[in-house]
Amino acid sequence: MVFDDKTISKITDQDLISLIGKQEENLWIDFKQQDYYKDSNDSDKHKREICKDVTAMANAEGGYIIIGISEKNKIAQGFHSVDNAATVAKSINGICLQHIDPRIPNLEVEPYFLNWENKDVELVIIHIPPSQKRPHGYKWSGSNNFVRRYGDNTREFLISELIQDLLVRYQPPITSQIEGKLDTILRNQDVDRRNSMTHEDDPLEVVEVKNLLHLMKLRFDKAMSEQPCYRIIATPTILNSEVVSTRDEDIQNILYNPPNRRYGGFGVTGILDREKSISYEGISGPNITGGEIILLKNGFFEVRCPLSMQFQWRNQEVGVSIPWLYPYVVCEFPVSFLRLVQTIYEMSNINSSVVIQQEYHNLAGFKLPKGNPSHFAFTTYLDESDVYSISRPIISKRVLESNYVPDHEAYELVKDVYESFGLDKQWIPAFDEEGNFTLE
Repeated sequence: MVFDDKTISKITDQDLISLIGKQEENLWIDFKQQDYYKDSNDSDKHKREICKDVTAMANAEGGYIIIGISEKNKIAQGFHSVDNAATVAKSINGICLQHIDPRIPNLEVEPYFLNWENKDVELVIIHIPPSQKRPHGYKWSGSNNFVRRYGDNTREFLISELIQDLLVRYQPPITSQIEGKLDTILRNQDVDRRNSMTHEDDPLEVVEVKNLLHLMKLRFDKAMSEQPCYRIIATPTILNSEVVSTRDEDIQNILYNPPNRRYGGFGVTGILDREKSISYEGISGPNITGGEIILLKNGFFEVRCPLSMQFQWRNQEVGVSIPWLYPYVVCEFPVSFLRLVQTIYEMSNINSSVVIQQEYHNLAGFKLPKGNPSHFAFTTYLDESDVYSISRPIISKRVLESNYVPDHEAYELVKDVYESFGLDKQWIPAFDEEGNFTLE
């Protein structure tokens, strides 16, 4: 490109003098001996010619129009001073601003004063930078005109070229707008889909995790009603309706006799084999301790139970029954659940990240004792600050990588429970400082 796309202020006398006798008009440079001709029969002709020449270069690769250089056979021959160059430059700039659309960014039209062969010469230089807003058109008599410079000539755009440049200019913002509107539509459809769900919908047909969680919450609400209860769930973040072979005996045996189960412990202690139900959705059945286990073919896994079973103790004090959560169950249940989830997912080759959610419902009035249950204070010490006095459930949700450590993640869930009761982690039994479960 001529002058390396310099701004006019950085063009030197020597840059211009070096053109004479050497530089040929081409894609990037055009010479005009005098200002644009003003036709007495067509007062706007010179304006159209200005817009045509300027937009032609803007629609190509940019360049320079120099007024005040004569040419022969398209090669620069010499300088010819332009009368009132500053006025001419101002007029050309105004014409471009008025008629070219969109405006050409950083367009320059300036007078240039040069001493050549001991004569003062006034030039007008139009610098058209390469434009990212092309195609530029010029408006005249109600029509838009599009031209482009090809070599040292100017002609109208080919339709295919015009379409291509219009796509380059408009496609990204239009595509962005369309994508934004589609995203809004999809979000609204997603909300509508969840709002229209019932507990009878088929969970294996759900492809979004948040919709699956909503559906299974509808089923949970119908089953557990208003009683105090515990719920813990897991689901892969990538759903596949056939990922877990729930009719496989190995899977069923794992549910009946979970791995790493502590003898006499308080965790997920298996499904009663004689009462389990196998359906096209998966497998479900009562937990030995009065809860229920649900494992769907898409990997959704849930354990729920009323707090009146393992979780709850009652302290009789002055004739008042105060419900207490038993700390060992609070600590051990998520441990055994996450160990079981990891085993089943490994058997089913589920390698995606995992959503884990633990919930305590209808806890108002419950107390969580501090420290180890064997401590003397467990049976006698009452601290009203430890009583859960609000109706809001305790819900902890985590998204885990597939290589998570079950004990460590269970510890984080337990900490959430203790914090909800206003208790520091120092009161949590059954875990060491690294978050490993210590009751084996």
